[in-house]
Amino acid sequence: MALLTTRPFADVFLDLDGDKDANHIFEPEFHQDVYVNACKEAEKTPGSFQLGDLSKLVRYPNRGSQPTYCDDESDPESLIYRGMVKTDGASVSDKETSNVCALKSVAIRWGFVDFGVARAVDEEFFKKKKLRNEAQSGDVLINSTGDGTIGRVAVYNRSHPALVDGHVTIVRFKDKKLAWYAAAYLLSDQGQKQIYRYINGSSGQVEIYPQDIARIWIPNGDAQKISAVAKQYESAARKYEEFQAELSSVLSKV
Repeated sequence: MALLTTRPFADVFLDLDGDKDANHIFEPEFHQDVYVNACKEAEKTPGSFQLGDLSKLVRYPNRGSQPTYCDDESDPESLIYRGMVKTDGASVSDKETSNVCALKSVAIRWGFVDFGVARAVDEEFFKKKKLRNEAQSGDVLINSTGDGTIGRVAVYNRSHPALVDGHVTIVRFKDKKLAWYAAAYLLSDQGQKQIYRYINGSSGQVEIYPQDIARIWIPNGDAQKISAVAKQYESAARKYEEFQAELSSVLSKV
């Protein structure tokens, strides 16, 4: 059964930052209690903060942009970039190529980055776009468009350079432990409800703008809780990376 909520007309307005992305389009989810209450519960937690709080962030959340790829998608042999895991499980060194990893939204999975679907850009393109498009170790990456992909969150946990496309929002924290903690919350039921409150569009053409991601509340935990959650999540992501490398090594021997 469809959810129904009645609210005053004044409640449909949000303050908009004129120099940010496109204006907010109000959807039914914005007013439904199941989504509104998730925001209110997080906000009232002592020490809570929003994802646009520049006291916690290096910069305001922003999306990447469309890369100009240097590999041929129809020719897997043409794909190579610094840090890429080869079929034998070893990583491509800087001496082997100057190409850089490029991540599409499909690479941002539920809690981890799938480098198996990454592509590559050349060094010149990377240098031109790195200021806004580069994913650095510890960055929270949020899928911002598309049915079935929107709302997926991962932390970029590799040391080699990478760029993200225009469907992915980068949230860069000053404290990497807080980044892992915030990403874990965004993957939780309450975190997903907050994300879904701000989704715009329909019929598969859905998106969430950086200015609305910035409105999401993160319920703050004490230092011990933040450290414990961050450590466990980062460990899980590392185990996935190790599994992928070992699997590639095993398959190369068959």
